[in-house]
Amino acid sequence: MIKKVFLFAVFTLLTFSNYANANTTIYGQFRASYNYLNDDFGNANKGFQGRDNVSLFGAKGSWGEDDLKAFFHLQTGAPADANGGRAFSQRFFFGGLKGSFGKVMFGRMTNAYKLPGFKMDPFYNFSTVSAAGGFGAGGATYGLSPATNGFTDNSLQYETPSFDGFKLVGGVYLDDTEEDAHSFLVGGSYDTKAFNIGGVFAMNGDTVAVMPGIAVDGTAIRAYANYKGDGFKVGASFENLDIAGFNDAVNYIYVTGTLMAKDISTNFSASIGSVSDGPAKGFGVTAGAFHNILKNAQLLGIISYASLDNDLSPLSVSVGFKYNFSVSMPKMGKK
Repeated sequence: MIKKVFLFAVFTLLTFSNYANANTTIYGQFRASYNYLNDDFGNANKGFQGRDNVSLFGAKGSWGEDDLKAFFHLQTGAPADANGGRAFSQRFFFGGLKGSFGKVMFGRMTNAYKLPGFKMDPFYNFSTVSAAGGFGAGGATYGLSPATNGFTDNSLQYETPSFDGFKLVGGVYLDDTEEDAHSFLVGGSYDTKAFNIGGVFAMNGDTVAVMPGIAVDGTAIRAYANYKGDGFKVGASFENLDIAGFNDAVNYIYVTGTLMAKDISTNFSASIGSVSDGPAKGFGVTAGAFHNILKNAQLLGIISYASLDNDLSPLSVSVGFKYNFSVSMPKMGKK
């Protein structure tokens, strides 16, 4: 019932959008790489291979005045390699309302636990040793947890307005069955022009793992911090979460830094990660360079290595290309 009332409110505001300012952007990203993977990735992933790195299309927009706006964001995958004969793949779609009260949204989305890790990782959705300790042509880099991947369905999330840099966020998965398998998250952050610090707690219900990467009836805690200076930025994330098949919670530590060399139009990034238990237990390092050849196009090179406690030492070397585009529709005046 709650989500029906909320969706009706969004639909009503969109219906009358012709009487308010409107703004819509269509965008896309093409990412692909050619990679060398050593034998420790297993027979399915070793040797030389080309991979799509989560190429996608999206559309987002908002309608209304500053005191009340409706918004939506749709994103679909557009793989440049095999996709079962389909042109697109599912990613996310959500809508909401924002104003002086803050922001509320409903749909399939990146939840507030995943978001800080996603923003921090300079190698997200490129070819690296993955959060699970194997090869990843998309998703989070080693040292971030698997809960930094995927999307949460049927989610209702609320973010407060900023109070002198402080914000709170809360989210709930609305279960439509009689199993009462709701999942929750709550967090907060403090932001300045250069500094960002925060924490998030998430909990899955006792029957369904709604939030990806967190065990059924399990919890996850993330603490994080970022700093951006003149020509560089650094970030760190600590996670403690329950994963499927392990009685004790697993610690994930991730530290990253990026140097922006503006005189040569190149970013140099590196990260280190540590995992305390589970199938990805070990230590890993990733480093790479992103060179701008056009305003919205980059050539890149990445090397990623992990030393795991299962006596495997996966190594990947990747060269690739990234191209972004966006087209914004002009705002419509009032009738």
